[in-house]
Amino acid sequence: MYYQNKIWMGKNENPIFLFPQMANRHGLIAGATGTGKTITLKVMAESFSDAGVPVFLADIKGDLFRYEPAGS
Repeated sequence: MYYQNKIWMGKNENPIFLFPQMANRHGLIAGATGTGKTITLKVMAESFSDAGVPVFLADIKGDLFRYEPAGS
């Protein structure tokens, strides 16, 4: 979720934020089946888009097909 110029990523004892201006162009989300990779990617992509950052996702497996198409 993009809020006050930062992206909320989760929490442990404290909230964990990602600052879009500190992010680079590449990333990797890895984990076992069913651990929330697709949901995490969806939320991050929406948050970066809300922050005005152009987003491109390559979805080889088709897990994101049910989400909104570009420009919507």
